[in-house]
Amino acid sequence: MLDVLAQRQPFVVASAQALSTATQLQVQGYISGHAVTNIFYILRRQVGGETAREFLSRLLQHLQVASVTDAVIKAALQSSITDFEDAVTSEAANAAGVEVIVTRNKSDFAASAIPALLPDEFLAMLLE
Repeated sequence: MLDVLAQRQPFVVASAQALSTATQLQVQGYISGHAVTNIFYILRRQVGGETAREFLSRLLQHLQVASVTDAVIKAALQSSITDFEDAVTSEAANAAGVEVIVTRNKSDFAASAIPALLPDEFLAMLLE
């Protein structure tokens, strides 16, 4: 998501294509609740609060929020995933029944119950 928002080269193309699979209803996309607040914080500093809210409103027309609940936080605290934010993402995905996590940070999700795929790998999987 951040690759798309920040137009990070050379990653933006594959990341945008992966995101567009949800906006074009090829897949049901999810975003964890804490990622929404992080994105708002980053966007607000770049484009202002109103524009950030409008962007997130449009984005959430296509993605469901994977809830960060008490149970998710407690499971993340017990997780063997060392980065806590990634552990929360993994546990929120698991609780929501997500099949894969699309990320450029695959190594941090090695211990996740949900397999992590690079955007290119995710796109290739859809073609299988």
